[in-house]
Amino acid sequence: MTTLAAVSPGEEVLFPDTTYDTVRPFAERFLAGLGIASRYYDPMIGAGLAEVLDERTRLVWVESPGSMTMEVQDVPAIAAAAHARGAMVAADNTWATPLRFKALAHGVDFSVCALSKYVAGHSDVMMGSVSVADVALYRKLKDYSRFLGLGVSADESSLVLRGLETLAIRMDRAEQSARRLVDWVVAQPGVAEVRFPQLATSPGHALWRRDFTGGAGLFSVFLEEWTRPAVAEAVESLQLFAIGASWGGTRSLAAVLDRPPLRTVAPPAHTGPVVRFSIGLEDPEDLLRDLTQAFARLTVPGQGGGAQRRA
Repeated sequence: MTTLAAVSPGEEVLFPDTTYDTVRPFAERFLAGLGIASRYYDPMIGAGLAEVLDERTRLVWVESPGSMTMEVQDVPAIAAAAHARGAMVAADNTWATPLRFKALAHGVDFSVCALSKYVAGHSDVMMGSVSVADVALYRKLKDYSRFLGLGVSADESSLVLRGLETLAIRMDRAEQSARRLVDWVVAQPGVAEVRFPQLATSPGHALWRRDFTGGAGLFSVFLEEWTRPAVAEAVESLQLFAIGASWGGTRSLAAVLDRPPLRTVAPPAHTGPVVRFSIGLEDPEDLLRDLTQAFARLTVPGQGGGAQRRA
């Protein structure tokens, strides 16, 4: 809805190369059929975006941190470059929510949030929001929402309002628990890198410190190639983590990729499996015990024993 309200046939939209996977088929199979072109850019380009824009560009999306790979973007610099060329900026702000990142205050025109995740917070609502500061944009979005037949029930709205009451407390708990677990995970054999914006080694950490007021409970673990044969067994052995992608609820989740997601601008830094953990409200020591037994199942092919014994 946001893209259609901002871009017309013959014009172009830019997406970060780290965008949520389903954006690519949306661009190729839907937007292209409407005559709307799409391109992808390096999410860490910052002010260099000015060199990527052309006269057709009408909308630039940011997703910070990036989906699965967690790169934090220089949103103010990107917004300034886009506005200088007459393009608008839309942000997927689901990871941070408005509590952790004030997208509109950093130059964004449209702030989009999947309310199904942290805001509703209980994995029982399918709902989203678009926030704008400009009344004309608001009225245009309302028109497009009506044209597309979008709407929500009173029950769904009440569940989101319920979630808002505890959002700050839940995000604080999830982030604190995630920090505890990340400190342990980074030292485990088989781990090539952990992406967690709050971690000093995570891409864009300095930007996170500058622009965000806090973090979330998600982190991605890039595993070494040799772990691939044992990853499925390790993940399926988890007792407290459900396997799933729609994070932000009270229960911890693990989402697994056999290899890093598709990138078309620059190759990913790793080629091994990726596991993204969403930390919920369980006791972090219980979660740590669960992760410990799971990581012990990672074995080097041709060698006996788990990764812990190998270490």
